[in-house]
Amino acid sequence: MTSLLGADTLCWRTEFFPKYPGDEGTDWHQADNFSNVAGSKHPQIVWPEDAEFGGTITVWTAFTDATIEMGCLQFIPGSHKTMNYDESKVMEYDAETINNREKNGVRRGFFGYDYRQLQKDPNWSPDESKAISIELKKGQCIVFWSTLMHASHPHSGNTDQMRLGFAARYLPTSVRVYPYSDALVEFGGEASLDKFGSVLVSGKDEFGHNRFVDQTVTGHPFTTR
Repeated sequence: MTSLLGADTLCWRTEFFPKYPGDEGTDWHQADNFSNVAGSKHPQIVWPEDAEFGGTITVWTAFTDATIEMGCLQFIPGSHKTMNYDESKVMEYDAETINNREKNGVRRGFFGYDYRQLQKDPNWSPDESKAISIELKKGQCIVFWSTLMHASHPHSGNTDQMRLGFAARYLPTSVRVYPYSDALVEFGGEASLDKFGSVLVSGKDEFGHNRFVDQTVTGHPFTTR
């Protein structure tokens, strides 16, 4: 991470992404400030005003094999240069649409949202002919910038094995994390940020505008390199 972001680096968000047999693929999407899924116009991350770009680095690690049939990730090379979505818009959550929508002949959704609602041009659609599928073996990972167009294939259901990925997101310590939020309201649920803190992965924090934690809620320490 330090070779990409500099000596002072934090991890601000991690989450598991399970895909069960028969689950839909994930919508094509890009993320700059992550304000959309929260149902508000408040960004989750804010880069300094003189920054040339936004977004975050994601490290997506396969906890199980991730094949095309099991729903591996897809990317459109070069797409990080242009934001096709307006994150100041708000997506409407509808749990009834999960696994029930088809887009360009593929079952796709965004965990109860429809990412097409954020398109700057409602008539635009991703050029899937340029898409590359990245199959991973258990334990392998892929590193990408969040403004790169990415999606995932549906799980074909030809095996009873789930696909499980773990995403960790990293930023330089100059970026503000959740500066306007006391709770996350997304994906049909709500989580308080009372105990939230970023983890200092390397270096030091010279800005003082983010909360940090140095151990888990059960007392396991985080090591700063």
